[in-house]
Amino acid sequence: MEYEAILFDLFGTLVDDAGRAIDGAAELLGCLQGQRYALVTSCSRALAVGLLRHAALPEFEVLVCADDVAANKPAPDGYLAAAKRFELQPERCLVVEDSPQGIHAGRAAGMDVVAILRGRERSFAVSATATFLTLARFAEALQIGADGVLRL
Repeated sequence: MEYEAILFDLFGTLVDDAGRAIDGAAELLGCLQGQRYALVTSCSRALAVGLLRHAALPEFEVLVCADDVAANKPAPDGYLAAAKRFELQPERCLVVEDSPQGIHAGRAAGMDVVAILRGRERSFAVSATATFLTLARFAEALQIGADGVLRL
């Protein structure tokens, strides 16, 4: 599977409930420097930026928040808006999520979705394209080609 952009969820995927970076989040985002990646979240822009700073995660060039769309997850609006900002067809984007609503939103947008299980059973992620136990495991499987294409 090949993609030109990765679209991340915020809560549970990159930061935990206390606003700390999920294990492997900083390293994964560091490896993606120079690649196309976005944050798509149902929280406000101010909260998203504050959480990224608190977790010491890098800023995102493309950030789609509740303020930017008519409908939040499970609607596909946020993911479609991120693809549009990259001028990409939805199928060229990979979504990384940890909630049933987010998985549904990504699939409704016509995108492949990686579900991060974080100790939960796979049953919550039956519609995901792929599942990984942790964000770090996903990072290990992700390949970044010299051509800028992301492969899973």
